[in-house]
Amino acid sequence: MNRLVELDVEVVGVSGDEVKNHQLFKKVHDLNYTLLSDEKGEVAQKFGVPVKEGGVFETEIDGEKVALKRGVTCSRWTFVIDQERKIVLKNTTVKAAEDSKQVLELIEALKKK
Repeated sequence: MNRLVELDVEVVGVSGDEVKNHQLFKKVHDLNYTLLSDEKGEVAQKFGVPVKEGGVFETEIDGEKVALKRGVTCSRWTFVIDQERKIVLKNTTVKAAEDSKQVLELIEALKKK
């Protein structure tokens, strides 16, 4: 994330989770980027991301069971949008552990142009 910030990249995560979930998720995972709540899946649909029904699920946070509501469940896709608002990467088969590396490599290559 630090390298992306150095490259003047803004990272935004979007999901069908409600705002409360995002606040907890950011705290638990110590995230330092924006998360947007798309409970109806409207943003996802505009980008062509498959959307399924959401629901309530339980998880454990700080030793307590917490019920979290998700308006919709969206497939995990990654988009890189350049400064001209053109999509320069659309990854529909995201592997979370490798995704940030792929994005960083692309951004660094774009900055060299």
